[in-house]
Amino acid sequence: MNKILILGSSGNLGNQIYKNLKKKVKFKLFHTGLKKRKIDLTNEIELEKFILSVNPDLIINCIALTSIDECESFKLISKKINFGIVKSIFQIKNQKKLKFKFIHFSTDQFYNQKGKKSSKEVSKIFLINNYCYHKRMAELKCIKNKSLVFRTNFFGKSPNNKTFSDWIFNSFRKKKKIYLFDDVYFNPLRLTTIANIITMIIVSKKYQYSGVYNLGSKDGISKSDFAIQFANKARVLNNNYKLMKINKLLKIRRSNNMFMNVEKFENKFKFKLPLIKSEIKKEANRYF
Repeated sequence: MNKILILGSSGNLGNQIYKNLKKKVKFKLFHTGLKKRKIDLTNEIELEKFILSVNPDLIINCIALTSIDECESFKLISKKINFGIVKSIFQIKNQKKLKFKFIHFSTDQFYNQKGKKSSKEVSKIFLINNYCYHKRMAELKCIKNKSLVFRTNFFGKSPNNKTFSDWIFNSFRKKKKIYLFDDVYFNPLRLTTIANIITMIIVSKKYQYSGVYNLGSKDGISKSDFAIQFANKARVLNNNYKLMKINKLLKIRRSNNMFMNVEKFENKFKFKLPLIKSEIKKEANRYF
């Protein structure tokens, strides 16, 4: 493999993956802008022209509109970004008889088991808002085209200050009154951890695999405990917060339990995923 195209390279995940892969000189990297988008990928003509000009061996799709509120308010835009681009990519691939492999990042928001039970890839899927619905449509298109799909959730220090850990750090540091959800469970990974994993997959040529895999930390945690532990490790913790139930505060319904079982990923890729405690400590150290 020679050419890798990263879509969504101006976003937090795509940018981190680009930085990691750039260290591997044997790859020719192409992107859609590192500081801001330079291509309108929702424009099918522009998208086709760009893909044909690169003729990649692998496409890594990090594009998403992740704001659940925005997806609900602007349904057509959500569908166009979270599904339409993926649909167009495979139309181009099939019509032009291209051979590239495809890695797609999906979401843990599909899961919502009762209690604190973790979900496997075959567990029931809950499509409770537009974001979930459109991300699932994209997943099905990827599965049909034998792609590699990762359901994930991430945090970490970012240039645009828009990750969950950025929000926690800035809110506590500024001593803002905030609400923390004690009824939401998840098992995210650091941006750098995911980027390292993707690099490993490419170097070991495991990008040839296909299917859906949960990609998260080994164990789960509530969002409130995550925030408190992270703020403590980052040396900004104070008592200016209140515990709250998520669907009592927010208008658009969200999942309560996104805790993923990651055994399938560990077994297939022969990679031991980290504990959330370790991920929190490592990332918090980057904030001071």
